[in-house]
Amino acid sequence: MMVQLTKMRVARWLALLLGCVLFVLWGIWGTLPRPLQAAFTPVVATDAVQLRSNTHTSLPTGDFTWQQTFTPKWDGLREVEVRFVRLDDPPNAIANANGQVTLRLWDGAGQEVTAVTLPNSAIAHNQNHVIQFPARPHSAAMTYTLAFSGNAANVVSLDAYSLDTYGGGALTLAYGPLSQGTAVADANTPADLVFVTRYQLTLPDALRYLGNVLWQDGGLMLLALAFLLLPGVLLLLAWRSPWPHWDGAAWVGLALALGTAVWPLLWMALTLLGGRWRGWSLWAALVGGWLTVLWLWWKRRNTGLHRELQRNKNRLSPLLLVFLLILALAVRLLVVRDVNVPLWVDASRHGLITAVMRDSGQTISDYGDYLPVSRFPYHYGFHTLSASLALLTGPFGKQQLPELLLIFGQLLNALVPLAVYAALWLLTRRREVGLLAAFLVAQPFFFPGYYVTWGRFTQLTAMLLMPLALALTWLLVRGGWAWRRAWWLLALLLAGLFLIHFRVFSYFLPFVGLVWLVGMGRNGRYLALSAGMGLLLISPRLWQLLSITDPARAINASSVTGYNAFPTGYLKAGWEQEYVALAGLCLALVFVAGFGRRRWAMLPLTLTAWVAALFLLLAGEQLGLPQTWLVNVNSMYITLFLPLAIVLAVTAVHIGRWLLRQRWWLQMTGSLLAGVLLAAQLLFGVRNQVGLLNPQTVLVQPPDLAGLVWVDEHVPETAVIAVNSWQWLGNTWAGYDGGAWLTPLTQRQTTTPPADYIYNADLAQQVRAFNEAAEQVENWADPAQAEWLRQQGVTHIFVGARPGGMFDPATLARNPLLQVVYTQDGVFVFEISN
Repeated sequence: MMVQLTKMRVARWLALLLGCVLFVLWGIWGTLPRPLQAAFTPVVATDAVQLRSNTHTSLPTGDFTWQQTFTPKWDGLREVEVRFVRLDDPPNAIANANGQVTLRLWDGAGQEVTAVTLPNSAIAHNQNHVIQFPARPHSAAMTYTLAFSGNAANVVSLDAYSLDTYGGGALTLAYGPLSQGTAVADANTPADLVFVTRYQLTLPDALRYLGNVLWQDGGLMLLALAFLLLPGVLLLLAWRSPWPHWDGAAWVGLALALGTAVWPLLWMALTLLGGRWRGWSLWAALVGGWLTVLWLWWKRRNTGLHRELQRNKNRLSPLLLVFLLILALAVRLLVVRDVNVPLWVDASRHGLITAVMRDSGQTISDYGDYLPVSRFPYHYGFHTLSASLALLTGPFGKQQLPELLLIFGQLLNALVPLAVYAALWLLTRRREVGLLAAFLVAQPFFFPGYYVTWGRFTQLTAMLLMPLALALTWLLVRGGWAWRRAWWLLALLLAGLFLIHFRVFSYFLPFVGLVWLVGMGRNGRYLALSAGMGLLLISPRLWQLLSITDPARAINASSVTGYNAFPTGYLKAGWEQEYVALAGLCLALVFVAGFGRRRWAMLPLTLTAWVAALFLLLAGEQLGLPQTWLVNVNSMYITLFLPLAIVLAVTAVHIGRWLLRQRWWLQMTGSLLAGVLLAAQLLFGVRNQVGLLNPQTVLVQPPDLAGLVWVDEHVPETAVIAVNSWQWLGNTWAGYDGGAWLTPLTQRQTTTPPADYIYNADLAQQVRAFNEAAEQVENWADPAQAEWLRQQGVTHIFVGARPGGMFDPATLARNPLLQVVYTQDGVFVFEISN
């Protein structure tokens, strides 16, 4: 009988692998349904970009051509995009002209890559045109030349910019054929075309990039892991676990969540005692702590955990989880391959808070020399982690802060699946449930991967704690009696969750009430103990918040119109609609199981009730009820990947267990179909995660960082720098480009610092008034505008490489009272002359 079962298990695995292979072959040689085609779509991203525009080339006729050189950073060059400009008056008036234009692309060896000839009649004014060709395998660091020519009847030119903003090439006017012509330039020659190049990411390039990242930042990631795990490992080793049989990965996941929660408490406690963290003290704590771990581990080497780890060392599930986590980290590092500063508005404020806490070694209460703000009504839990890493790596310089935040954030994102696995193992004691839920979160789900495009470090960190908080709450009420002794672990997680992210903490609270109701009020005293201890731990911070804010006013403050609208756009991303629909089908099965009093159905039913309660509580605007800016549907919705993964994983595994009791041919069919579905989700997930960035949220371009370093080294500390900005949320203005990071990285005052300036009403009014007035200026080349800037106390202007914004470099350069003191790759710094 045992031999027969073993043969059947092997057969199921073979059917699963066959399903994976068949899907791959289907994708390569067959025609997949439209939703599945995305799994095989190549990853295409922008490389060289020059989008500033204020002029155009003259009409190329006869023997002369316009030639734009550029140098790709990546192999796989496959597209060049330009913008046509018609010079007939009005545009498109000569629809039947005989004019035509030709675009030719040449590589560094002088070999023609492609050539395209278009009649003028097929070209509209301001039309973008993409030249496509097979991906060039060795394009990185090779200089390419794009030649633009036309015949005598041509009326079409190319969009261009008058200043040099692209450092990898230049625009020239050449007479004669490309291989023999002479390039010339004069004062009337534009400096660069408006163009974009795109590359196709190849596997060798991806592996090479990952190798470079591991070489440069592998030490930082290992240090971060050691730092995050330490308090949790110490606590779990010191604790007499109520459960004799532990899964090693679940144990590590719980330790990770506990460590992440405890560090903010340690920072707060040291600050209350008047102490300060320094690099040496953190290193002492880290080294001493891990030596203690080794001692405890040796002392308790015969405990249940050690025996369970020995028992599991030959199992397949730990290897699968390790592979899953490595793959999750790889795709999350690849998605940020073209940026060197965290994205969006939130990122610069996290950089500012981290810089303040790094310098002070304490939890933040004011902004010191960075901003004239004397209060901090925000959560600082994440920043205790980032500031600690900044102190631990202090000798390497403050300019690495953006890179530290970027890499650390992606590491945290890759660790969320581990926390999900740990929670599901605690809840179900089934590794397959934890693996499936972790897989969904790591690869095919849109969230939490998409957090990177907002720089949502605080909410991301909170989601490391949320899965274990859910699990321990459930176990306190519905688990075995021994889990009652774990009430203090839940208290630590809740306290850490509050310090890390107020909103996620508030979203968690209804779950506690629902679990208590599902448990018919049993074991409520243990929940009360957890709540009491958690409240005691956060009481110093809670007292601070109450002393610097008016809670009633904050809760009842009106929000921006549409602030609480349902984010329908998320459902259109990736396969989100399909997963939500699948969850609906699963819930139908869960309800049937619930009516049949199946124990396993209670968890998905409770999670469903929790999600429904959250939507109802946040539906004030839709129901005509009061609402608050403290929470909104958007921030809640992006946490729902967790209950979605749990519901899908729990239901799928129970369907699989049902199949195991059926006839052999049904088992084989189910395994084959499971292989197809897993392969599809894995390939789609990798493709989706690697191409996840929203270009609209990339405010800081890579060349901006060098400009920021230059400002730090050459601009006086007393300078006030005007920066591009935009009205972000309500009356809050935010930096538009790299200028948003001037305050965190250089401590220079700017006209639009990170959004924390709103905590000072006078400063907020000053920032708003300046930007509203500056936005109305029509001509920055007028000397009177430079004089106005001087009257506002401005000494310099910083313009990042991102095109757009109120400050155009070419216009500023025509102002006689403004002097260019720095220009490199589209980044400009102007000084206002006395």
